Amino acid sequence: MPVRPFTEDDVPQVADLYWTVFRKHTGSSPVEVRSAIHELYFRNPWIDRSQPSLVFDDRGRITGFLGVVPRRMCLDGQSIVTACGGNFAVHPDFRTSMAGLHLLKTYMSAGQDISLTDSANDVSRALLERLGFTTIVAFSVHWVRVLRPARFAAFALSRMAANSAVSLMTWAARPICAVVDGLAGRVSFSPFFQSESCLDAAELDAETLLACQREFRNGYSLWSEYDATSLTWLLNFMTRMKRYGDELRKVVLRDHSGQIVGSYIYWATPGGLGEVVQIGGDRRNVKNILDHLFHDALSNDVVALRGIANHHWMADFSEKNCFFSCRGGWMVAHSRKPGCLAPLSGGDAYLSRLDGEWCLALGA
Repeated sequence: MPVRPFTEDDVPQVADLYWTVFRKHTGSSPVEVRSAIHELYFRNPWIDRSQPSLVFDDRGRITGFLGVVPRRMCLDGQSIVTACGGNFAVHPDFRTSMAGLHLLKTYMSAGQDISLTDSANDVSRALLERLGFTTIVAFSVHWVRVLRPARFAAFALSRMAANSAVSLMTWAARPICAVVDGLAGRVSFSPFFQSESCLDAAELDAETLLACQREFRNGYSLWSEYDATSLTWLLNFMTRMKRYGDELRKVVLRDHSGQIVGSYIYWATPGGLGEVVQIGGDRRNVKNILDHLFHDALSNDVVALRGIANHHWMADFSEKNCFFSCRGGWMVAHSRKPGCLAPLSGGDAYLSRLDGEWCLALGA
C-alpha cells in the first residue's frame, strides 16, 4: 500500500504539492511554506504517533497528502481523540488514480473516536458523505453581519469581478460609500444601526481564554480540552500565518463589577470581510457581546463580519440583524463509536472555528 505516515523528510515534497494544488503556482515552494508545514505537523502540541498525517508515495514521488492534527476532546466526562483532517491534496496529474480514496480510507481507520473537518467545500463534502461521513448542519450555518452596507456592496462586486476597471470604480466610489454608510449607521431604525455596548474590554490572553472556556462550556456535552501551552501555541500560529486577515483581535469583556461575561476572537481586515473565530459568554449578555464585537470591527474599518452561528444563540444573532447561510464551509464528521456524533448533530457541543482545522490554515 503506497499510503504511509508523513515524515519530516517529506516536507519539501509536500510543500511543493501544497504550492501547486492550493496556491496554483509552479516550481518549488518558498521556505516559508516548508517551515509552516513543518511546524504545523511536527511541532503542534497535540502530536500523537497513532494519528499521523498521511502521504501517497508513488515509488518515491509524493502525489497525495492528507494532513491530520489530533485534538483531545471531552465527551460526557470522558477524554476522546478527534482527528482533524485538512490540506487534502492530490497532484493534478494523478487525480484519475485512487490516491485520494486510499488516503481517506486510511485516515478513517486510524482508530480515532471522531474524524472531522470543519471547512469542507461542496465537492469534498459530497465525496466524504459517500465514504460515510455525516454533514453536521448545526456547525455549518454561518452568520453575516454587514457593518458598512455601501462599502460591503463595493467589496462584493470587486470580489465577483476582479479586474482593474471594477477596482477603479470601487475606489472612486469610496467617498459616496462613506456618506451612505455614515447615515445608515446613525439612523436608529436602520438594520445597520450599531448600538453601544455597556461592557469593558481588555486584551484576551491564553490563560484568560482558558478560564473563559471552562466557565462558558457548562451545560454542553462535548468540548475541546486545552491547557495554557496548547492555547498559546495555537494563537501564536494563527497570528503568524495571517491566513484570514491582517490582525487577530482577541478581546475579553467585563461588566461594571469587573466580572468576565464574554470574549471574542476575530480577524480584522480594513476594507474587507472580518472572520470571527470564536465568541463565548454568559447567555444573558449575548446581545451586549455582539454589540461590542460589531463596534470593535467598525472601529477597525471592517465592512462585514462572518462566523459560525451558535445553535443556541440564533435568535440573538437574528435580532442583531445578521443573516444566515450555509455557503461558508461545511463541518463533516465520521465515527464508528455509537453516540460520538450525537452532540455535534444536536448542537450540544462547545466548539468553534478554534477547535478544528479551519484555524490551522497556512498563510504563506
